[in-house]
Amino acid sequence: MATAIQISNIALNNIGDGTITDFDDANARARACKLRFEDVRDAVLRSHPWNCMTRRKELSRSTDTPAFEFDYAYIVDNTDILRVLSLYESDQYDYPFKIEGGFLLTNATSAKIKYIKRPASRDDTSDFDAQLVQAIAMSLASEIAMDLTGQAQIRDLMLGKYQAVLSEARSIDSQEGTPQVIEANEWIDSRQRSYSGNFKPFSASTSAGV
Repeated sequence: MATAIQISNIALNNIGDGTITDFDDANARARACKLRFEDVRDAVLRSHPWNCMTRRKELSRSTDTPAFEFDYAYIVDNTDILRVLSLYESDQYDYPFKIEGGFLLTNATSAKIKYIKRPASRDDTSDFDAQLVQAIAMSLASEIAMDLTGQAQIRDLMLGKYQAVLSEARSIDSQEGTPQVIEANEWIDSRQRSYSGNFKPFSASTSAGV
């Protein structure tokens, strides 16, 4: 398991800078990493459905109901849930929903979700796999490169490294599990056809969410 300091040092090493021992070290390196680490981490976590950070739970329904469009509102605990990936209702896969103002809005009568877990603190890295560690480090490197080196080419190089790591992670995560078979039903059939009646491919990756 890599700690937040170790991830930051990977970022610093990649831009040719020194290392830190603590986020409160009295130098520009530590200040830059402390300022950006959590924002970068959360952005990376939201960028991909990381298997290592995916969880499942059933949400509690709110007593308030949406004014229009949806029938129900479910409470989203933002201290635990960073991004909702999918909503399941009975045997229907990826039920339509929208995240608004701390609530999940939907017509589903229950809300069983898959989601990306928000780390409990900056130092909560125990569930990070190797690809996620590298992705956070390379994204952090791209964010702090200009402040610490003043060189746009290093920033761009780090951004390219981040994109390469993210691409590799997507490939690896997609292989860790049995491909999901989506059986036909009326709701899915209606999603697969345009208004002209022509077939429109369905992709779970384009489902509604945050």
